[in-house]
Amino acid sequence: MDTTPSTYKGPIGPLHHRRAHCKASKPKLKRCLGCLAVKYCNAKHQTDDWPLHQSVCANIKHARARLEEEEYSVRNAPQDFMTPANAFETDVGRFWGLLHTRDYMRARFALAGELLLNLGTLSSVTEALKHIRDMLRLCRGDNMGLRGLIPVVMLRLDRDQECHDFVKWRSTCDGFEWDNMDAPYLDTRNADVFEDPGFLITRFPALNNVVAILLLKLKLLVDIRNIRVARKIFAQRSVPLDICRLIEPNLVRSPLSKRFLKEFPEGLDQLELRLLKHNRELGTALTNANQHFIYNLFEPDEALSGIPEAYSPGSWEEMALAMRYCYAAFLGDCRRITPTARCAALRDEEFEG
Repeated sequence: MDTTPSTYKGPIGPLHHRRAHCKASKPKLKRCLGCLAVKYCNAKHQTDDWPLHQSVCANIKHARARLEEEEYSVRNAPQDFMTPANAFETDVGRFWGLLHTRDYMRARFALAGELLLNLGTLSSVTEALKHIRDMLRLCRGDNMGLRGLIPVVMLRLDRDQECHDFVKWRSTCDGFEWDNMDAPYLDTRNADVFEDPGFLITRFPALNNVVAILLLKLKLLVDIRNIRVARKIFAQRSVPLDICRLIEPNLVRSPLSKRFLKEFPEGLDQLELRLLKHNRELGTALTNANQHFIYNLFEPDEALSGIPEAYSPGSWEEMALAMRYCYAAFLGDCRRITPTARCAALRDEEFEG
């Protein structure tokens, strides 16, 4: 698929059901019956948007049709000593080990990991995550490297606890019996998002995992600062407590930040200091893992202009692939986290200088 930098630059702000033509949002919208991933407020807007949407719609329809064909082939494969009759029943968890399933897996990623994710609507990103998680269920060994994509997709959907749990499991799964389909898999639940990130900071950290947790902790840090600034303004203007309680929930984005609304100033101070410490550690780990990343995060066009065919740890190509995965998550919250991230980057440059 041909790509340009704009391919990976999704909408700014939380994902919700935006109208494709006028970009506004409301509860009841009409879904495009072709791609099933874009919504409109009325038929006129859908007609007006058709010249822009036609190509994407056709590509998604084609990808869905191809996926159905590949799934049918796997479910109805001629059985022999190397090929089961229906791998969906006999080989869940080991799909990539069967040659005839690989076209199915590639077709599913073409739909989910490329077309639906890049479309950037709430419906398309939600469906993409469902596909990708199920692909991991079918192939635990993850020969396609989906583990680097899932955490940032969860962040785009504000599934922040799930993001942390996924990264925590993937970072601490040494000794896991990959061939044992009865072994608990991705079973970490409600891990402490404020825990020390040392489990990530190894000699050779997984770049995508470090990026995801750094973005998550920056997201939480901005929520805390928003609450603190608002409370200062409330106090200066003697805003009634009932009004404050109505406003504060709208100042945070992460579902995990709801707990901050009950914290006293001293508690928020402690949490902010802890997050600052973690973000500095993660920023250093990120720079050590790949020196190209921070600069290209703020100047991403070259990195987003193509898809690397291969990469090695610490290489420009590794950064470009990670940027392709994470940039929409960063951009979705960039108005909030960019000032904090820029300050961290400047501090790192001063330290290195």
